[in-house]
Amino acid sequence: MIPISPRLLCCASLLKGDVICDIGTDHAYLPAYLVQSGKAKQVIATDVKQGPLDSAKGTLKRYHVEQDIRLVLSDGFDKVNPKGVTDVVIAGMGGETIRDILAAPKAEFIKKGVNLVLQPMTKAEILRPWLAEHGFAISKEIAVKDTHVYTVMQASYTGKAEQLTPVQCYCGKLRRADPLTKIYMAGVQERLHTKAAGLREAGDDTAADEIRALLNEINLWLNPNRG
Repeated sequence: MIPISPRLLCCASLLKGDVICDIGTDHAYLPAYLVQSGKAKQVIATDVKQGPLDSAKGTLKRYHVEQDIRLVLSDGFDKVNPKGVTDVVIAGMGGETIRDILAAPKAEFIKKGVNLVLQPMTKAEILRPWLAEHGFAISKEIAVKDTHVYTVMQASYTGKAEQLTPVQCYCGKLRRADPLTKIYMAGVQERLHTKAAGLREAGDDTAADEIRALLNEINLWLNPNRG
């Protein structure tokens, strides 16, 4: 049994095609699972460091999936041949790092019908508006419980740029009625409260008030019947 985490299982559930590129594969548990389960025919698994790729090589041998998974030492898409790639998954990184990978020149191919599955560990509120402003639409977003509650997004390029509201930047397409969404958003609110308190202490009352107003809007989003 491949030791795959709930957040990676959630990522796997949103992948649709036969040829998947996993950016930042680490131990390659997700690629091994995808091939062994028949969910993918081929996987390109990349990492920016050789150490994780050496660990990944051991994983592929252990689960007898070496033939269908290609390991590539690459910074983002730099060394990736995009021919035939149907899906890209980027999981386990900060939202800013995921944004930078998607914004790189070698990522242009993702605009040609590629299914994106993105799992930011932090700063999802930075990734969401970048996607919207650059013509990518999030079609689905799921809160998943692992060591913490994380969000997993499914997105694709539509070419239609959009400006998100501050609330949309933080709430995305999460399902409001999902109990895990409430837990996820509680973490977001706690961080915003801490930030507002720090700004207040530093004497920046205007910025602190803006965050307080955002917190009120998030509360209204979470509890629309109380508005």
